[in-house]
Formats: sequence, structure tokens, C-alpha cells
Amino acid sequence: MLMIPKMSFKVLLIISVMVLLHSCSDKKAENLQSILVKKESQTSGMLIGEKGFESAKLDYLIAHDYTKALYIIDKEEAEFNNIIKDIEKVDTDGIKKGKEVQQAAISYYSVLKELFMFSRKEIEQEKLMRYSKDEKVIRASQDRMLELGREKQQLYQKVFKADEKLFTLKRQFEAENKLK
Repeated sequence: MLMIPKMSFKVLLIISVMVLLHSCSDKKAENLQSILVKKESQTSGMLIGEKGFESAKLDYLIAHDYTKALYIIDKEEAEFNNIIKDIEKVDTDGIKKGKEVQQAAISYYSVLKELFMFSRKEIEQEKLMRYSKDEKVIRASQDRMLELGREKQQLYQKVFKADEKLFTLKRQFEAENKLK
């Protein structure tokens, strides 16, 4: 008779430990999802928000204030670096598809950063075209701007592919962890 309660206690203990481990894993998955949502919102605000960096950079470019436009790009770069570091810091151990979605997010934000930092090259050429007195320098800058346009198109393709991969992995991650 004493064996049955001991056996029940062991079973109850094992079930309790399994439930505890499962709930910790769920919390970690929810935390990762929450961080990814926050970073997506932060990036949107930074890039397309009314008071975002891109809006400020455009205002400076319209005013031909290239120094301030480049300063905005520096601030944007620092913000992208913080976003990437915050995602890298997330502990994904024990989260189904956690490492995969984390790596996809890091890749996506890295490529997006590369795209937006590309403006530096364009601004340098714009400065040459605007302020140079030498016709050869101006023509060379115009030619370089055409090359930069092609390079930028390739970056857009890289961003699109990274975004697709992140989207797919996020759906798998959410399904595996029963989120949403």
C-alpha cells in the first residue's frame, strides 16, 4: 500500500518538472517573439516614421546639407547596430526554431543596414556633382551614380530575400511554439 503513494508521488513530481520546463520554454519563445516585434516596430519608426531618420535625412538632402545628412546616416547605423546586438543577446537555448529565427533576423537587419548605409556613397557622388567645377569629375560622378543605382538594386534584392526567409522562419517558429 505504501508503494502506490510513492509511485504516485514520483509520477506527480516528473509531470510537475516537465510542465515547469515546458512553461519556461514557452516564456523564452514568447520573449524572443516580443523582442522581434519590438525591433520591427523600432525599425519602422526609424525608417518610415514621420520623425524618423530617413525623413530627416531627406530634409537635409533637399537643403543640400550633406554633412548633416551624413550625420543622420551615422545615427541610423548606430541604431541598426543596437537592434542587431539586442537580437544577438537573446538566449534561444531550448526554443524550437529559436536559433534559426534569430539568425534570420540578424541577417535581415544586417542587409537592411547595408542598404541604408549605401546612401553614404550616393551622397559623396552628389557632393561632387554639385560642387565640382571640373566637367570630367562631374561626368565621372554621374557615371558612378548609375553604377550605384545598379548596386542598390542588388541590395534591394538581398533585403527582399532576407525578409522572405525571416517571414517563413517566424511562421514556423510561431507554429512550433504555439504562439499567436
